[in-house]
Amino acid sequence: MFKYQGVACPHCGKEFQETDQILICPECGAPYHRACIQELGKCMFDDLHQKGESWHPPQKTPHEEEETRYDGRAAMRCSRCGTLNSPDRLFCEVCGTPLNREQPDSSEPNSNSQNQWNNGQWNNGQQQPFHQMAYNPYTTPFGGLSPDEEIDGIPVKDLALYVGQNTHYFLPKFKEMATRGKNAGWNWAAFFLNAYYFFYRKMWLPGILFAVFSILLYIPNVILMYSDLLLNLGFAVPFSNNFLMAMNSLSNIFYILSLVLNLLAAIFANYLYKRKVFHDVDALRTSHGEQQDYSIALTAKGGVSVKGVILFIVVSFALSFFLSFIILSMTSMLL
Repeated sequence: MFKYQGVACPHCGKEFQETDQILICPECGAPYHRACIQELGKCMFDDLHQKGESWHPPQKTPHEEEETRYDGRAAMRCSRCGTLNSPDRLFCEVCGTPLNREQPDSSEPNSNSQNQWNNGQWNNGQQQPFHQMAYNPYTTPFGGLSPDEEIDGIPVKDLALYVGQNTHYFLPKFKEMATRGKNAGWNWAAFFLNAYYFFYRKMWLPGILFAVFSILLYIPNVILMYSDLLLNLGFAVPFSNNFLMAMNSLSNIFYILSLVLNLLAAIFANYLYKRKVFHDVDALRTSHGEQQDYSIALTAKGGVSVKGVILFIVVSFALSFFLSFIILSMTSMLL
């Protein structure tokens, strides 16, 4: 097993990889990346040298120790997003990047060397190249957050598995809301799509409420539309002028209310979604614990629902048709 598995370079703080060229201080035994010790020019632990003591890696917390193993084997950390994956996986469970399993070529001399400092110079060695995908916080799953950190006690990795699409947008928003304690924000998709957006994100109750209010606010427009249709066809309108004037006033008022509704959807959509995500993830953690199907349950429970959007469209058309049929029936009875 790799000697420095889970150990971080004292200078840069990054964990050593099997393909890193590690240089060891002969006095205290502290390991460094070649670039780090070249930047420092000397070992940074002069106090240990004076005391004649040896360097020891910082003690890990139980949570950190648990992260470094799955079933007693070393975890595979994704080279793109940094997620720890169980060793039996071929692809990262969060971003889908192939997990690098290539071993250093034993035919290459010093491909995984751990060199010491002799006569003020570090021994030269060959470093086996390690392929890593470019990291971009705006396209990677965590949006610049570390996959190992937590938001309100829930690991970012679990949140990413639940959210699915656009995690690079939502996770920083969740972090900001958690640290600043602010619930208001802005979501352009919710502003323009309203109930459709809530159904897409599986927020069923807000979606139903916004849909009902939207339908109610549209009723005066429907009455005015059919009144104009009857006039264009040469039929008498079965409504009084006072009633139509009232509907016209209501239509203008309801138009303003619909804009207010869209504003409320845009301002509180991220907060409502955060509440749903954290509630569902916490419930799944309680019910599944450390079971292997926990990740599967997160993916199934979360994500998006195209079927929900299609169902809402079908229901909306059905309600519009039913409302139109009722108005036409009443009109024909009054003619």
